[in-house]
Amino acid sequence: MGDTQADISNVKSTDNTSFEGFDIKLGTVWNKDSKSYSHVYDTLRDPESIKPLRILLVVPKGKKEDDTSQRALFSMATGVLVSVTPRQHSIEIADELFDDSIDYDAQYDMVGITTRTMNAFRAYEIADEFKKRGATVVLGGVHVSFNVPEAKQHADCIVIGEAENLWTTLLQDLADGQLKPFYNSRHFPPVREVPALDYNRIFNASKREKVDSRKSIPIYLTRGCPHSCSFCVTPNFIGRLYRMQSKETIKHQIEAAKQAFFKGKETDRPWFMLTDENLGVNKKKLWEILEAVKECNIKFSTFISIHFLEDPKTVKLLVEAGCAMALVGFETVNQERLEQYNKKGDVEKYAKIIKQCRDAGLCVQGNFLVNPELDTYEDMDITERFIKDNHIVMPIYSLITPYPGTELYKEYVEKDLIADYDWDKYNANNLVVKCHKDPLEYQIKFTEHYLAFYSWPTIFKRVWNNTNKLINVVTSVLFRLNLKEQLKKMKSGELMPGKGKKDRPFGYKGKQEKSKDTVAA
Repeated sequence: MGDTQADISNVKSTDNTSFEGFDIKLGTVWNKDSKSYSHVYDTLRDPESIKPLRILLVVPKGKKEDDTSQRALFSMATGVLVSVTPRQHSIEIADELFDDSIDYDAQYDMVGITTRTMNAFRAYEIADEFKKRGATVVLGGVHVSFNVPEAKQHADCIVIGEAENLWTTLLQDLADGQLKPFYNSRHFPPVREVPALDYNRIFNASKREKVDSRKSIPIYLTRGCPHSCSFCVTPNFIGRLYRMQSKETIKHQIEAAKQAFFKGKETDRPWFMLTDENLGVNKKKLWEILEAVKECNIKFSTFISIHFLEDPKTVKLLVEAGCAMALVGFETVNQERLEQYNKKGDVEKYAKIIKQCRDAGLCVQGNFLVNPELDTYEDMDITERFIKDNHIVMPIYSLITPYPGTELYKEYVEKDLIADYDWDKYNANNLVVKCHKDPLEYQIKFTEHYLAFYSWPTIFKRVWNNTNKLINVVTSVLFRLNLKEQLKKMKSGELMPGKGKKDRPFGYKGKQEKSKDTVAA
């Protein structure tokens, strides 16, 4: 374990179980011999012999998480758990992102809570309230997987990594009264296929109503990403294994999602949000996917690498399949900075590619990063001009945030560049790293540039030059209103850059030797 990992050699959980010292790349190491996992399946019994359980799955809302009408109908992590849970167990979903209430006094055999960094503290609050009442609490998700000592203070059990292949074992152990304190995905077979979602069961477990084409139904056609961008947690959480659904499964999933969640007419086109980490890796296979989606009569948005948009045939197939918006992680329009993020790309080609897409009827949405260690106000000016000149749809601007589990986090801890470990502020709009200028001034300048992406003249030109004009108008106005409110709070001192919680999370003591303690799954 490297210097940036939790020193857990002297840290014990509340039930006297020692923590595991795991490497940052927790999701990338499995035994290549499939027979080594036979014990996992040997211990599983017929599901009908297992005592039925009542399960609550909670999606917390971070205290500084923005309200938006553009989010998908459910968390994919929660959707997967619902889908892989044996049928005899009953499941409810409480999603705070949709203002679902949580009944702390209801009787559940297990409360499962999934975490991201920005909602971790809220997740711990919910967990503590249930534990006060004697409930069994299981915490999992990206944040928890890389902050095990911190999370274990609030839960009976921690799930580390992808849960698909360990979930049935966990539930059987729970029903037998033998729940273990940790379940680590590396102790189970790797998830080599994309599990199909049970949309009907997810609908019945959630409190959502059927929707029209103004709301997004989430789906993934692939899982994983072979790239290793320093700011992305995907390669370290689920590994670089890229998995793809078959054409038949894709069509079946889309039709099942329509039947469960869509209330429009048969001729209407529902809106899907493809939640794939990176839809395009292999061009030929991507074309096969798009041909399958084309038969389903939907509209969708997706994340895809800029490299695939260089190819006219790929863009044509995307448009014909119903892609209304392609989200591209540009991150920066500075070539040197791109290389520092370990990300491939040719900045000089970007404008030409965007225009080719626009001419073909495909809107290009963009993600851009601002790095206080490297980027000046002049750099922000250059990014703003690029976005305006190229009529980027719904641009997303983020202050660089070293999320636990990323290589960036490892680097920033080693260099002592993190100014605040208050996870509530890890929303990419709060400055949590050290800055070469006054932090509040820098955060305000960043937000002013962000708001400039949504000035009325810029919105007008964006709508005029792109297709899907109604979507562009609605999203741009909503972004403008939200950013104006954020800027107002910053200037009034209500929304400040991170500078309060400077201590590292529980279990972190600076540079430490590798822990020798291990935990059995």
